[in-house]
Amino acid sequence: MSRLAPLLLVLLLTRAASAQDVRFDVQAFRPSGAPQDLVGVGQSRPLSHLSISGGAYLNFMLDPLVLVAAGTNSKSVSLVGNRLQLDVMASVGLYNWVEVGVDMPLVLFQGSDNLEAIGTEGFIQSFTPADLRLTAKAAIPGLRRSAEGNGFGGALTLGMSLPTGLQDAFASDGSVTWSPGLVTDYRFESGVLLAFNAGFWLRPARQFLNTLWGNSLTFGLGAEVPILRANGITAMGMLTGSTPLEKLLNQPQALPTELLFGLRWYTGLGLTFTVGGGGGCGCSPTSPSLRLFTSIIWVPAKTREWEAIQRFKEPPEPPLPPPPPVDPDGDSVIGEGDRCPNAPGPVENGGCPDTDRDGDSIVDRLDPCPVLAAGPRGRNGCPLARIEGNKIVILDQVHFATDQDVILPESFPILEEVAQELLAHEEIQRVLVEAHTDARANDAYNFDLSRRRAVSVQNFLLDSGIAVERLCSAGFGRSRPLTANDSEANMALNRRVEFTILPPAEGAALPPCPPDPAAGWQVPPTKKGGKRPAPQGTR
Repeated sequence: MSRLAPLLLVLLLTRAASAQDVRFDVQAFRPSGAPQDLVGVGQSRPLSHLSISGGAYLNFMLDPLVLVAAGTNSKSVSLVGNRLQLDVMASVGLYNWVEVGVDMPLVLFQGSDNLEAIGTEGFIQSFTPADLRLTAKAAIPGLRRSAEGNGFGGALTLGMSLPTGLQDAFASDGSVTWSPGLVTDYRFESGVLLAFNAGFWLRPARQFLNTLWGNSLTFGLGAEVPILRANGITAMGMLTGSTPLEKLLNQPQALPTELLFGLRWYTGLGLTFTVGGGGGCGCSPTSPSLRLFTSIIWVPAKTREWEAIQRFKEPPEPPLPPPPPVDPDGDSVIGEGDRCPNAPGPVENGGCPDTDRDGDSIVDRLDPCPVLAAGPRGRNGCPLARIEGNKIVILDQVHFATDQDVILPESFPILEEVAQELLAHEEIQRVLVEAHTDARANDAYNFDLSRRRAVSVQNFLLDSGIAVERLCSAGFGRSRPLTANDSEANMALNRRVEFTILPPAEGAALPPCPPDPAAGWQVPPTKKGGKRPAPQGTR
């Protein structure tokens, strides 16, 4: 229950009204007439261009102005015990930037106790008009939120009240009053709206029963949350209040506030229904202990504002998936990963066409020898023998019969391709045939075995048409292992034949053959051909 400073009722009953006790407008509920305003808290977006709205708010308040006397046997006096008020309003939007409106309040009924306590015999007038209110709202440049938009919004507001009401009935201030203000809000994509209002109520100073009423600071905080958005049903909450900017010396600081809640329904017919209620803090005058309100606001169908409300009711569409990346060559390799965007190719080749430079039907990305054709007896894209640097590299070992210098037939194709390489490259003057062993016997045995095996390979090449002066042979035994002789696999690697291209000599001379570690200088055979060793069945 709202209270003035405690007064002795006995003193009031014997006190005549003084000239300074001038009555004032006790109504603090000032609804907004736009369909998406939050009852007593405005939102920043003006009505759409040339859209109109009209309707009415009906509100009931209980005990907005009561005198409470001190003492246990004293009786409280209701100066305004209850009031039922109707606000008839209309608004119009201009250029999507400005909104102007009018509000005609009518006190349909109000009651009180006998006002003899404040020097007036009888009761308060029951029916009376209140002060006519003119309103305006203008969006702030840079903060104008469109009907379709979300995000921040801001607007300046101005209200002017004309003294059309009855001051003795606490329904008017008796003169023109002003209410400039600022509105800021934020609309989320979900439809939730948060709004904050701040401003001033500029009114003449009135001293009533040792309380000064005049200019005050006003504030409001509101929120609207969609419940069934597709059906246009939302919930809202509002906190509004004010505080006088001036007071008498012994007058307590007043802060009349109200907390209200409501439900709203935006229909498809352009009608907006709102119903709700709440109450005041009971700590200062003009703050009722209970308030109930309901409203109906109409926007003509097919206007821009009606369309804006219908769009608000539509749930936000899920974001569209990103467009598929452009793939001009249709190879499913897109973006920066396609190194050849205009020529189709496999993913493994970065979207570029596969190439086969040596024409052996094995594409270059899989061919360990991309510029050397494998030939009919090649393996994995490589020929059985090929020149790399100062070596003729072979794909497999030359196999001999166990502890013998007899070449096994499975190695004939490899040695034949070594001969083909030498015949094809006449610029190679001389090749050293090297034979190496593992470490499973003594040095003398291994040197001798390796020398004999090198000679066998050399003779095979001679039989294949290689000139005798282009070949040398040497046996290195176990002196040059590729890896440790600690396993059968490693020893198999160390048992090998290598073909080293000797560097050319100066002038017309042939490169000299290096000394054979096993037998000193190895003199090349003088024969130009020979008989191939017979195939052996053991290794």
